[in-house]
Amino acid sequence: MSKFIDKLKNVSKGYVRPMGFNAVASVPQPKMLLAAELGIEDLTDKETFGGADVVIVSAGKASAKKLKETADMLGDTIWGVALGDKAADAEKMAKAGADFVVFSPDAEVSPLTALEKTGKIIMLENNLTDFMIRAADCLSVGAVIVGEQADTAALSWRKIMLYQRFVDILSKPFLVRVSSNITLSELQSLWALGIDGVLVSGNAGLKELRTLIDGAEWAAKRKRGHMSAIVPSLKMPTSESVAPEEPEEPDEDD
Repeated sequence: MSKFIDKLKNVSKGYVRPMGFNAVASVPQPKMLLAAELGIEDLTDKETFGGADVVIVSAGKASAKKLKETADMLGDTIWGVALGDKAADAEKMAKAGADFVVFSPDAEVSPLTALEKTGKIIMLENNLTDFMIRAADCLSVGAVIVGEQADTAALSWRKIMLYQRFVDILSKPFLVRVSSNITLSELQSLWALGIDGVLVSGNAGLKELRTLIDGAEWAAKRKRGHMSAIVPSLKMPTSESVAPEEPEEPDEDD
């Protein structure tokens, strides 16, 4: 089972206060997860990914030897591989030690369904229809990343509205792509929506983001999940019961 997907699920469930006399009061409250996407050639030393909870490696056509060297350098850091639509390399990445693979909806099905212990994360465009988002939520994947391209733009109201759709429909944990210069208030706005983590491209500003996240207070997130349709109830009003009139008794003189 994927360690990263387990972490995402724990964050998505939220903080549960321990109960009982032996409860540990120091259980850490969940906070926004930070993922970094880096090219395999950019991973020259541990400083390049310092601060990230997880690293997504763009491996391209890296050799098995290069993958082994990268895995050794990453050490205990959880890492996965961005496959795009090239799912044929999924097994090779899993054997190299990848905790999960990230793929696009155009990737072939067979190489990915063959993975048993490696997590699967699908990357979706942020302008999908509600129907397609619901369909993605039914797939046998552990999590979702919203945004297929690196994002350098500031957080806008349009993005908030687009993310709100995913929050209302998806039951799976998910991350969104953000700019590395995102502010703390913007991160907390995403967290309040129900978003579990953010993904930045490259290592610029990575340590600063780590400091922001670790030093902030993360409020309890609101519940999210499937958006259900509201069906109006047509209920006829109950008519008041009227007692039947008793017939008048005829007069004795008649």
